[in-house]
Order: sequence, then C-alpha cells, then structure tokens
Amino acid sequence: MIEFRQKFFSEYDAMKSLYEELKRYARQNRNTFNFSVIDSSALIPILKGNNIVIERFVISTSFGKKDKYRMYLKIGAKAKLPEEVRLPSYERKNSVLGLRFKVGAGLPGKKYFSESEEQKEFGKGGDKAPKLIDSGIDLYPDLSYTTNELKGETLKYNKAERSLVLEFPDIRSAIDALNILPFGLNYKVYLLDV
Repeated sequence: MIEFRQKFFSEYDAMKSLYEELKRYARQNRNTFNFSVIDSSALIPILKGNNIVIERFVISTSFGKKDKYRMYLKIGAKAKLPEEVRLPSYERKNSVLGLRFKVGAGLPGKKYFSESEEQKEFGKGGDKAPKLIDSGIDLYPDLSYTTNELKGETLKYNKAERSLVLEFPDIRSAIDALNILPFGLNYKVYLLDV
C-alpha cells in the first residue's frame, strides 16, 4: 500500500518565511516600504495608531493542490476602514503550448561544392548531384490567453473588530498586498513576534 505524506508547516515556519521575505523586500524598496517587529506587550499602543499588525501567517496545504498563504491582520484605530476589502487584480498571461513552425520550399539550383568537393569533381569524379537552395519563414503562433487574477482573496473582514484575513497564492503576493491595503495613506506595518 502506498502512503502519501502531506507537507506540514508550523506557524513558526510560515512566520519565519514571511519575515525573511519582508526583509528582502524592504531592502529592495527602502524608499517605499518598511516594517517593524513588535512583541505582544507593544500590541495595544500600536493598535491605537494608523497601523496594520500581521498577527499570524500560516501556510495551508492540501493533497494535490498548491499551497495557500493566509495572513491575519489587525487594523489600528486611526486607519480608515472601507465597507468591504477587495484587492485589485492583475493581468496574467497563460501559455497553452509553445510551437515553432518553419514553412519553406526547396528550389533546384546550381551545383555548389566546397574546395575538397571540387577536387573530387575534377579528380576522381565525386558526387555530382545538385544541392537545393532553402528558403522559408519561421512562424511562432501565440497560443496563450490572458486572465485577470486577484492579488489575494478576502476570506474574512470584520469591521467592528478591525480584523482581516487574506489568502494568497504565494508569499510575494502577500507582501505586495501590504502596499495596497485600502486603509488610507501612510499606515505602518508591524509583524507580531509571539
């Protein structure tokens, strides 16, 4: 009997992966993105301001499907809250099949010989068959289609509790979403270290 083992990620593993990717992203985008790590003792004062706190980050796995990344956020008291949270979409090009065709024709032409063939021709009477001239066009048909996909999906939004749960296809999409959350301008991002 074959036994399939499912990948298991602890919450610590997921938070560590997010933290490493956040550091890398912050280095690349110093002028536009920054984040800080806080512990639970700083949580209440932070949530009084215009701040977003990443409380939890988990990786959910299921057999035969891609991993999903869930981010649990708390929204500070001074951040503006919309009626609903919907992340923007982006255009994705999906390739169906990569093909290359060469359409051409061979035409009879002169006899073309290299120096050694010329010596055979006039010396030992080598191969006298005519060679063909090739002409043609390379075709690369575009067998792809575009789809609009959301950067992330809102699983739960509770305006009264100022909490939000988002799901993403990868960690980088989760980090990109932190720059475009609909909570007003100049909010700061904090990662809760528990």
